[in-house]
This record gives sequence, structure tokens and C-alpha cells, in this order.
Amino acid sequence: MKLHGVVDLHLRGEKLLRDPNLWDRLKKSFGAEPDLWTGTMKAAVEATTIVEAARAALAKIGVTNAVSLVIDDQVLFEDRAGHADDLGDLFLAFHNAASVFGQGFRLLRLAAEHEEAGLHLVLEIVALTEHPADTAAARVVISGRVKAYEPKTGESAEAYRARVEPLVKDATALEAHRRQFGAFVSRVADALRASMPEARVEQRDADARITKPSRSERKAAPVAPTDRRYDPFDRYYPNPYDSMFSMLLWSSVFSMAMRPDVVVVNHDGTPLGTADEVSPEVAADPLDASDTSELGDAGGADDMSVDGGGDYDGGDFGGGDFGDFGGFD
Repeated sequence: MKLHGVVDLHLRGEKLLRDPNLWDRLKKSFGAEPDLWTGTMKAAVEATTIVEAARAALAKIGVTNAVSLVIDDQVLFEDRAGHADDLGDLFLAFHNAASVFGQGFRLLRLAAEHEEAGLHLVLEIVALTEHPADTAAARVVISGRVKAYEPKTGESAEAYRARVEPLVKDATALEAHRRQFGAFVSRVADALRASMPEARVEQRDADARITKPSRSERKAAPVAPTDRRYDPFDRYYPNPYDSMFSMLLWSSVFSMAMRPDVVVVNHDGTPLGTADEVSPEVAADPLDASDTSELGDAGGADDMSVDGGGDYDGGDFGGGDFGDFGGFD
């Protein structure tokens, strides 16, 4: 079960205008006013504002474990050793580079993690200075897993299945974890409202998701952090037994007399409906059989591997891996 939440941060900004062309100048000469707006906004925010607001909000909800800080192509902080209570080190690293990165930026990503009530949670703040007018300038993506469902270091596939299979049959526990996650996402949104009073903070999602198994074994293409399907937990803590777990959870949910309140997604993370709306029959995923080149090249996420000893192992998660974002999807 994947726990997924999104909190949007709408910030004050200004319209970005294009340079007038010959036709625009001709129209103006006849008294008409050409429309030069590109449909894009530039947020009036500096990196320092985002980082300081994150510091205040994370402190308010008790999150103290840093994962990474990336501004544009530069990795300012990364916790490869899995140190605890190192969020202060992240902020120190930022302030040491504030003279260079404290103001204008293209893409800022700040990730932290937290554990509570049996959940392992990853929060990633993703901010853009230029973005489409109908999207938020910044977004907090909150992704979580039930700790009991995560593979243990050195655990074989057979041992993992034997341990987890009975756990996913507990409908009461599934619902309790979903509610606990929803409460956490609400706390994140409230903390951001307090730390960024100038922003309009909107909680968009806070749900439990299960992946519909597919006969196709094609690995889903990684997506950019600005994509609505982006899952920071999968990026930093990929589960080597994810396909097995999806099948176990799928069989369990659809054998329950009362199906839990979960959202069904395909392998690419696209929502398909609720468990009451989707057929339990396992079929080929339509996206698995089609050309997914429109998803783009997400860079080094395929290099990630879990060793149980740190936040992530390998891969290049720099802000330039994904090219020109142009805004949140």
C-alpha cells in the first residue's frame, strides 16, 4: 500500500511576457493592444524563503531527518549514511551556499523523512520559479509506506512473502494506517500555513493506493518530480519486492467482504479509480503496451538500490536530470 499526499503552495507572482513580433507591432500601430502573455507566471520567491519556511514547518511537526537538498543542478546536501536528526546539517549546508543559491533558482527540491505510528514517510518540497498560471509554484509531495510491509535487510523473497502475506489481510490495520497518514498530511498543510502566511496552501490528496498487477513485466518509466505521479518514496527507497507485494495486497483487498477505501493505480502511478470501481481481474496495463516516450527521460532513478543502511544508494538525483519542466503536471 502506497500512501500518497500532495499539498500545493500558491505564491504571489507576475505574468511573464514574450517579446513582441512584427505582427504585434503592426496591431499596435493600428491601435490594438497585442496579448503578449505567455500563460506563465514567475513566482516572487527566493530559495531562502522556501528553505526557511520548510525549516519552520518541519520543526513544528517534529520532522528532523534530512534526505537531500538540490537547487537546479547542484546537490547542496545528501545523507548517504542515513544519519538521524541531521536536518540542521541540511540548513547549514544551504546557508553556507546562500550567497550563490539563496535567490533566483529554476527548480528547488528539499527532501526529508519521518517515522511515526508504524509509518515511514518521505516529504519532498518541489518549487519552481516559472510555472503555468493554473498550477502552484510549489508542491509538497508526501509519500509513505507501512514499516511492517517494507523488506528487511537481507530478507529473501520467500521470507518476505511469508511474513507480509498475513499482515495485508488485516482490513482494520489498513484503514488505521490510511487515517493516520491523512492526519499527518493535514498537519503538514497546517504547519505550512503557519510558516508561509503569504501563500495559499491547498491540501489536494491524502489517500492510500494499491497498484494493479499487470501481466507485463515492463518496468514503469521514472517520472520527473513535477509530474503528478511522482513518488519520492519509490525514488529514495525502492522496494525490490514491489511486484510481489502488489500482488499480495491486490489479492487480499479484493477478497475482503468490505473493500477498504483505497485508490487503484497502474504501474506508472496513474489513478484508475477506487477499489469499488475497478475490476479485480488482472489484465495487461494499457500503458505497458504503448509508447511512453511522452513521459520523458527521468535520468538516474533506475540506478537507485536499497541496502537498508541509508537514505539511498547510488543514482543521480540532481535537478538537471529532467530537463525543462515548465511547471507541474
